[in-house]
Formats: sequence, C-alpha cells, structure tokens
Amino acid sequence: MRIDVHNQCPDFNGYRAARVKSLFNAERGNEFKASFDIPVDEDDWKIGLVVGPSGSGKTSIGRKILGPDALTDLYGGWPVDTPIVEAIAPDGDFNAVTGALASVGLGDVPSWLRPFHALSNGQQFRAGLARAACQADGDIVIDEFTSVVDRQIAKIGAQAFAKAWRRSGGGRVVLLACHYDIIEWLQPDWVLDTASGEVKKKPRSGQGRTSSLTFSRSTLVTGSTLSSITT
Repeated sequence: MRIDVHNQCPDFNGYRAARVKSLFNAERGNEFKASFDIPVDEDDWKIGLVVGPSGSGKTSIGRKILGPDALTDLYGGWPVDTPIVEAIAPDGDFNAVTGALASVGLGDVPSWLRPFHALSNGQQFRAGLARAACQADGDIVIDEFTSVVDRQIAKIGAQAFAKAWRRSGGGRVVLLACHYDIIEWLQPDWVLDTASGEVKKKPRSGQGRTSSLTFSRSTLVTGSTLSSITT
C-alpha cells in the first residue's frame, strides 16, 4: 500500500512568523508531506508498528491504513462512576473481560473495582490495553502507544498486549509510538520507521507462519528501502 501524507495549515505571515522563515529557511513550515510504501495489502498480519519522532506523520499513516474510525484512545471515553470491570465491553462476557485484564498484567483484582480515573498511571495504561484487547475482532489504531508510562511498564505492557491481541481475535492493530525500545518486546509483524522512511517485515516460514527469527535489541529498522520522505 502506498500512503501519501499531506498535512497543511494556513501560511501565517506575522512579524515573528516571517522572521522565523527568514532565519531558519522555513518557507514551507505550514505543510508536511511524506510518502510511504508499506506491506499492508496482505491479510496475514495482526500487529503493525509505526515508530518515529513526533510530527513525522504517524497518526495520519495509521488513519490511512485502517481508516479514521479505527483510531482508539486508551485513555478516553471512560465513565467516571463505573469500575473498569464494568466499563470494559459492558455487553461482553465476564470471563473475557477479567481474562483481558489479567493478560495485560493488571492482576491487582481490587483495582478492577475502581473507576479509571482512580487508577495509577501504569494501571490506566494496562486498563486501556485490556479494553483494546476486547476489541480484537475489529481493526483498531492506537496512538501514543506507551508514551506516558515508564519504560519498564511500557516494555512489559507491549509484550502482554501483543500476546493478548494475537490470542483473542482476528482483527488487526496498528500501534503508533515514539519509542523504539518496545520493538523487541512487541514482536510486530512489520515496523515502519518514519524517521528513516524504511520498513522491516517479520519473515514468514514457507507454511505462512511467523518464523523463529524475531526482532531483537540489536535489530535495526532497515532492509530494503520501501519508502521515502519528501519535504
């Protein structure tokens, strides 16, 4: 799939804006363009990761891959007067909800009886993952994945979410993140690095299953250059 991102805002010409343009050669600062070719035309993937610095087009890419309605906020839409065990998939199966909470590492059962806003930062992240995992039959995009939690929680949470997502349904998820340290824990089917414009796809065996070769700490998001960024 080829994805072209073109975000634009008005071209302001006030004194400070004009001075910035002059000092920093930023005449086209009001628009951002990027083009990518990524391996999402196939149906045999479950987890994709778009990683790169802020402002590099990750959210736009996620929306174009799975559609604007697929964008999911881990932290938004929680009722203030309902415990998370009731708020997650309210029409779903009890065992599926509690299983999702446990699978993403939120094993502190008393916390299930608290509303989302009463949880710690790490617990909120895990609760959001559990709610997303209960949507695994559909396609979703998760923005700012692991951005607001400490890195140890981020790594363990990424690993737990990946296992829960692969086990619980047939949908696809695109995760948008600015941290590269989760790649080896997440083991996505493909990674797009918006900083370099390159993609690395997890190899498949001849039977179509994921091979034993995995992303590791030393894995660079390189390989064949399947995309380029233009400004």
